[in-house]
Amino acid sequence: MMAANNISPQNTDRPIWDDTQIYITKNTVKFGSEIYQFRNVTGFGISRVKTYKLPFQWILGFFVIGLVVANYFKNEMRAAGIIIAVVAIICLILNSFWPEKYGLKLYLNSGSPLPIFVTTDMKGLEKVVYVLYKFMESNAEGSYVVYSSDRSIRIEGNFEGNFIGGDAGGKVSNKR
Repeated sequence: MMAANNISPQNTDRPIWDDTQIYITKNTVKFGSEIYQFRNVTGFGISRVKTYKLPFQWILGFFVIGLVVANYFKNEMRAAGIIIAVVAIICLILNSFWPEKYGLKLYLNSGSPLPIFVTTDMKGLEKVVYVLYKFMESNAEGSYVVYSSDRSIRIEGNFEGNFIGGDAGGKVSNKR
């Protein structure tokens, strides 16, 4: 039998819109006042964030209403119709140039809500995900700081570990 309080929705997201710094080490992930154990992070990914725009049908409707009012009414109403049509054109232009939002999504073992660090910088976001993927795949110690803002996202960090170059034969051991 399922517990009555276990009805939370899965796969809900929690967008984080503020300028944020995410501190990542092999042991922890920290942002704001929240700290997670790194082993509880199941992944990082790119997620599209819903961008609020005025629906095209509404803009078209305002434009048509403005044209009808401007052409079939007189004087004051004609000016109001022209203003409505111009506002509809301005809204269409704003919708066209409004940037798409994406986010660095942090997947956790605990489920929802999943934090998403919102940005419009898709190239920077792809680079951050690639660097974090390489970090998760490695056994080396290191730390990274991800700087996320609305217009950009970047990663800085240091990577510590042992590197063996050349040909090795026999037993290889690592003593600390």
